[in-house]
Amino acid sequence: MQTNLARYLLWQFRDFARDRALSLLIVGILIGLTIVGPVRGLGMLGNNSVMMTILATVVTQVSYIASFITLNGIISTDRKQGYYRFLFSKPVSIPAYYAQLLIVYFVGYMLVCAMLLGLFSIFAAPISLWRPLAFCGLVFLSVAGIAFLVSSLFRHDWPILAGILLGSAILQGWWGGSEGWKRMVLAILPPVNRLRDSLPTILTEGRVDANSLIWLLGYSAIWFAAGMLILRRRPFD
Repeated sequence: MQTNLARYLLWQFRDFARDRALSLLIVGILIGLTIVGPVRGLGMLGNNSVMMTILATVVTQVSYIASFITLNGIISTDRKQGYYRFLFSKPVSIPAYYAQLLIVYFVGYMLVCAMLLGLFSIFAAPISLWRPLAFCGLVFLSVAGIAFLVSSLFRHDWPILAGILLGSAILQGWWGGSEGWKRMVLAILPPVNRLRDSLPTILTEGRVDANSLIWLLGYSAIWFAAGMLILRRRPFD
């Protein structure tokens, strides 16, 4: 079974490159052009504070949108299009297959983000890549587990995932300082506000609050584990 799983690895990377990588590059470049272009035209890229603001804006938008595109349909697409009949005609563990696919998507996503940040460094302003790249990785890992569970449950996962993340961000904005039942609701929602709060320290100091890191990765890991359990217990039809 492990041998069969390893044989799918190259196919998974090829699938990512064909179906997702080009889309991610195009979207990332377009976002960069719409934000950097006007500022470049005004000749303000030499200002360090302006450059950091632009970098933070670009990294935030690209990381969220690219994560969403990458993770969209990670499991549900195979169900909707009937690919599972081919994929699992050989003895392959379904949970292991999709766990491996998630790793492949993460590696591909990080490579695309590195390419986009390299373009930013060339055409906007020279930057150190590892800090914004670290934030991109944190966004993906924080969202990945949620997307994995949603995709294991629903055929049309993207509107549900968007609703969960957007709804969480809105409620956290409204109820951020609330107590009582509102605070209890916020406690069970994805801690997307911690991603927003982590960006400045990652970009300027290269560090992230340990408590936020535990919350973000721990929350995502719980949803991922639930998704793996569903794939193990539920018929894949």
